Amino acid sequence: MKITRTLCIAAAVLTLVWSCGKDNPQTPDNPDNQEEQKDDPPGPVDPPEPPEPEDETPVEAPKPYGAVPTEGQLAWQRQEMLMFFHYGQATFSGWDGENSSCNGKPWTEALLLQNYAPGTIDTDQWVKVAADNGFREIIITAKHHDGFCLWDNPESTTDVANEGCSNHTDVLAGLREACNKYGVNMGIYLSPWDRMIETAGVSTSVYETRFKNAARDLMTRYAPVVEFWLDGNHAGNFNWSNVNATIFDVNPQCVIFSNGGPGCRWVGNENGDAAETNWATLNINGRGLSPSNLPGNYESYLGGGDEDGDSWCTAECDFSIQQIGDHNGWFYGAYDSRKTAKQLMDLYYKSVGRNGVFLMNVPPSNEGVIAPGELAVIEEFTAMREAIFGTNLADGATVTADKERGKGFEPANILNDDYDSCFATADGDTTVEIEITLDGNKTFNRVMLQEYIPLGQRVKSFSVKYRKNGKWTAWKSGTTIGYKRILLGASVTTDAVLIKISSSKACPVLNGFGLYNDTVSGL
Repeated sequence: MKITRTLCIAAAVLTLVWSCGKDNPQTPDNPDNQEEQKDDPPGPVDPPEPPEPEDETPVEAPKPYGAVPTEGQLAWQRQEMLMFFHYGQATFSGWDGENSSCNGKPWTEALLLQNYAPGTIDTDQWVKVAADNGFREIIITAKHHDGFCLWDNPESTTDVANEGCSNHTDVLAGLREACNKYGVNMGIYLSPWDRMIETAGVSTSVYETRFKNAARDLMTRYAPVVEFWLDGNHAGNFNWSNVNATIFDVNPQCVIFSNGGPGCRWVGNENGDAAETNWATLNINGRGLSPSNLPGNYESYLGGGDEDGDSWCTAECDFSIQQIGDHNGWFYGAYDSRKTAKQLMDLYYKSVGRNGVFLMNVPPSNEGVIAPGELAVIEEFTAMREAIFGTNLADGATVTADKERGKGFEPANILNDDYDSCFATADGDTTVEIEITLDGNKTFNRVMLQEYIPLGQRVKSFSVKYRKNGKWTAWKSGTTIGYKRILLGASVTTDAVLIKISSSKACPVLNGFGLYNDTVSGL
């Protein structure tokens, strides 16, 4: 046993020496210390190099194109729907300052004070109706053409503070309080045309000073005032730059409405509809527009704006819920007819859906409230909008595009609820196809698109297709988009939609897309 163990140990030592022969000069089998002529065993395999980390730095944003909105103009347009309140002595007399006389009687201060005879004035209800139904701003006729003022005007005695007035309620103060309560913005209408000034024979220069003082008082006393309405009817030859400066001096972001802005423009009609091709830009300076100057075929250029206009000046589309025959009933009339919810929905599509703003007059009644008849129509209109737009059928979709700008401007951003999140192509790429793959088959008949207007309005034409039997089929096309465009078309069922921007003045920048199915309006 000892011999066997000794032999095993010797063999083990010899094996160890053999395995280390290259490093041992005493190895008998390699007396010359020569390197073995055989392939070395393969060495360790290098691990694959890690992928390059993605660049997390967003690419540069597109530069603004052309005229762009101010902060105030952008906030104003994003409200979408505004409510007008025409209220005053005409609520009770039935005669406003547009008539040459008041029911056959000459216009006098005493007559206006006598005519104005409210019992209660429930301004809280007015604003609550607006807030409950999605209207984010109200505008009140602080003074209409007749000259009667709903507040204690330091520049006039024809107002609610006059001892000859039966109700001294400061209507604007009540509205300001209610706006604060319900989170609604406040706008003010101050008519430049004034029968009391006219009958008194006050000179233009004197009246301009009084008008500016009244405007400053309104802007200050009832601040914040987000919109100031300057009706162009018999507006007179004021220095409008000075009037505007008075308003901006109190609130630089106030949106001033008139025939030609500078904040927003009249749409050129009182039907509440904008042109299908509608630019938010307007040649205010080039056309010489002002409240007292409205040259040429104004409905054509006010309704559609001016491509590459010198100023940002969106169309505000005004109309009244009440009608007298085929005309608007601006002040309440117990026997006036009223528009239907379907008509209001049609005007929403033709105003907000065409890059405009929806301004609906709802005249409070002679009982100091928005009357039940008007309220019922408004609430039906609200239910209709909610039924149509309550569900975006594109939610959960996958979005791709054949051209992209890069990090931070991905196609999926058009479905992002963040207003400032947008999709853009590279500079110089003015066409693009955007494919929206839905999470299943969806039936739609309305398509909504939005441009990111802080960088300007760009798109000139686009089209919509849907996938049918594996092929793209034309659905509808449009021209301008702007803040918002809603296309109406036939109902189709599909699992994918293709948006093609075929012409744009600069790289398209889009921040909203929606598919909806209107089964309730009948439009």
